[in-house]
Amino acid sequence: MATAAILEIIDEIEALTPEQRRQLQRRLYASGLFVPETLSADQNRLTVAPALRSKSPTTPQPRLRAVQVVATPVALPTLAPTVKTESGDYRPPSGKIVVGAPNNQKAEPDPHLMPPLPGQAPEQPIGVIFDGGSRGNPGQGYGSYALAWPGEERQIVKLRFGNQHTNNEAEYDTLIAALKAIHKRLHDASADPKTARLDIRGDSLLVINQVHGRWQCKEERLQSRCQQARSLLQQFGEWRLNHHDRSHSVAVLGH
Repeated sequence: MATAAILEIIDEIEALTPEQRRQLQRRLYASGLFVPETLSADQNRLTVAPALRSKSPTTPQPRLRAVQVVATPVALPTLAPTVKTESGDYRPPSGKIVVGAPNNQKAEPDPHLMPPLPGQAPEQPIGVIFDGGSRGNPGQGYGSYALAWPGEERQIVKLRFGNQHTNNEAEYDTLIAALKAIHKRLHDASADPKTARLDIRGDSLLVINQVHGRWQCKEERLQSRCQQARSLLQQFGEWRLNHHDRSHSVAVLGH
């Protein structure tokens, strides 16, 4: 009986308009009945725990509808083909991930931004701040990115790369890791990445201008990374990639 009642409620929710769903979500959130989904981290990405649902083999499961966003594709110039290496196409190196905030300071979520409904991307842009570097050039590579999912606490993800990384390679690899994490989280939530918007900021003029095509990308090891970043960005509905002063990166990421 409980399972049938839950499925009936889900069917009723699916029949609501997006505005009616937002009103319902606000009422549940205000009453304390709404429990936000929980972020977890593994070696390569952030994932979101899917909403719990009882499944019956004889009862068809209702499908969630994705909210359609009118997106303006960003035209990007064509790069040279992806550079081949001895091990094949470029793959961003995996690194150890640590979730936290500099100085143990947490950024509280904006109370005016509501978490998205299951099966939907956030209505507001997903915020990303990224930065990378190396101890020596080349040397031990590292990077961090801040993921601001609307309606939730900001997450800081720290990455460690190999011993022969340049500063620019670490910047690219950090951006790539952030984009993959967002795409994976949307996929795990059954949300179409094409309905998501991204607001990405960093202090690397080289990475930002090369991805936009304003600056040429001649170095082979950067060409493959630039191609990878562009390919990932084109999987989202809308995105902005803008430069900000290094002081903003330091204030959020701690380096």
